[in-house]
Amino acid sequence: MRLISWSILGMALGLVGLMFPYAMAAEQASRPLPSAQLVAVEGASNTYHLIDYDGRVVTAVVPSQSTTDIRHSADNTVHATLASVNSATNRVKVVTREGQILVLTLAPAALQGLQIGDPVEFVLPAPNRDKSASLRGQ
Repeated sequence: MRLISWSILGMALGLVGLMFPYAMAAEQASRPLPSAQLVAVEGASNTYHLIDYDGRVVTAVVPSQSTTDIRHSADNTVHATLASVNSATNRVKVVTREGQILVLTLAPAALQGLQIGDPVEFVLPAPNRDKSASLRGQ
């Protein structure tokens, strides 16, 4: 009887030992990519004609904050180079391959290790979804 319980315990520990690397790999792979919130697409703007309280038409030019104004590849990927980092406001500026300048807000942890000139890749969300983009370092 004792031999059987030691055998079962040995097999259970062996199975745990075999599964441990897979559990650790799954834990590392499940970390989400940092996300970035679009603040502005420099050079792209929307013009609005408003009517004030006196009935006068006022023109307001607002910087674009829409991912639809970002030029991207067919798979919603944007390749860019990091142009500036402002850790006080958690904002970065990137220049896309097409020459667009994007202003983005990142989580403070995502700013760690970023250096000017680093290549970055953004995966834009599908249309009609959340307006944050995933950031992948290259």
